Amino acid sequence: MEESHEFPPEDGAGFPASPVSPPSLPVPRRAAWWAWPVIALCLVPYDLVLERFDSGVLGSGDTVPVPVVVDESADLALLKVQAQIVIASARLDPAAADKAIDDLATLAKGDRALAALALLECFIQPDSGRAAETLRELSDEAPEDLEDLTREAVEAGVGEVGREGLREHLGWFADLARGPGLAAPPLETSIRTRSVLVLGMIGLLLTGVGLAILGGMVLLILHFRRVQDHPGANAFIASPSVDGVFLEVFALYLGIMTGSALAAAWLGGGIGIAGYGLAVIVPLLWPCLRGVSWRDFRLAVGLHRGRGFWREIGAGCVGYLGVLAIASIGIALTLMLSFAADLIQGNGASAGEGGGGTPAGPEVHPVVGWIYEGGFWVRMACFALAAGFAPVFEELFFRGALQRHFRGSLRFLPSALFTGLIFAALHPQGFFAIPALAGIGIGFSLLREWRDSLIAPMTAHAINNGCLVGMLWWML
Repeated sequence: MEESHEFPPEDGAGFPASPVSPPSLPVPRRAAWWAWPVIALCLVPYDLVLERFDSGVLGSGDTVPVPVVVDESADLALLKVQAQIVIASARLDPAAADKAIDDLATLAKGDRALAALALLECFIQPDSGRAAETLRELSDEAPEDLEDLTREAVEAGVGEVGREGLREHLGWFADLARGPGLAAPPLETSIRTRSVLVLGMIGLLLTGVGLAILGGMVLLILHFRRVQDHPGANAFIASPSVDGVFLEVFALYLGIMTGSALAAAWLGGGIGIAGYGLAVIVPLLWPCLRGVSWRDFRLAVGLHRGRGFWREIGAGCVGYLGVLAIASIGIALTLMLSFAADLIQGNGASAGEGGGGTPAGPEVHPVVGWIYEGGFWVRMACFALAAGFAPVFEELFFRGALQRHFRGSLRFLPSALFTGLIFAALHPQGFFAIPALAGIGIGFSLLREWRDSLIAPMTAHAINNGCLVGMLWWML
């Protein structure tokens, strides 16, 4: 005989309170056969596949361009942050600045980055000749006007017209270009002042993050001891009878999102925006089509107010310290993995041997490039996407649907690990970032286990992304 489960009444806004017993759906079923194949196909790194093709040829003889995924804007954005650190440190320790420029030379990818690096070298060491050497590394595919303008800026300086031409290609780096007759750049003083502020802010942020990680470790230890002494301390209640519809919901979200992203690569960004909408609407309608009531579904995935809406938000804010503590383990693994890859490949750049190739490491997220090149409204859209859309819907489908599915048959740790690894693998930062991103995902899973309500992990996710985008907005 099936056990009946009762739920507290909904609040005035129709947002239900936390269930007092494990969610149980009327007729538990296995997930449809297509769910795992769809998820597996979405985990294929399609950006690496697309990089191998310059164009596709139709049977009619028409050529359809296939986009090559090279995001130089994101690389320029990262280079700007590094450049400001080098500029700030050049006055304090010229030798360290020289070494930093050498390191940046090993990281520069693409003609725009090389041209930007040449302007930086000329800004810091106008008489060294390093910038001219860097320009000789430009490829044959470099835009002719970019090469000519950068060479002119290095050898003789540029006026405002030339500076604007450089700005179209390089953004902020155009302000580093020297004036006519190799006069000092017009904004040199403000550039150096802001660079010092950026360096100081980074130092404060690192100190703050370090203290937050220590605090998070203390909170994690206290929480684990509490759970050990009181097994019912966590609000999440696993149910072995959870319906396979949760895995189907996650597979639909992932499949539509991935399919629309691939379609947008050929047909334009509008397809991708429409895909975001469909990737949310279709999976949320799916349980009803499969005979599961909306109320049962949302309670099971954590769409309830837990112990109170504001209390759950507070738990997410405090719990974010624990997320940072867990993420620090993943970040350490990412650094170790990158270092090991450098040793295997013989890249002395990161191993301290002075050369060998581009150091291994995570890729830069495309949103960094959008912030660098975009105006106010583009940056607002990036902030809304990172701190609004992503926290709400990624938590709903990853920690809500997918984690609920895993917890039907697995204990917390393997459930959180598998959910975190899938979460990390789907991000565009590449293979080396997987441990760091998985650590963040495991932290969000722990918040779901602690509170059951998704409000806490959504809050922590929004804090994480919002702080990162806000920091980039200010530095870029």
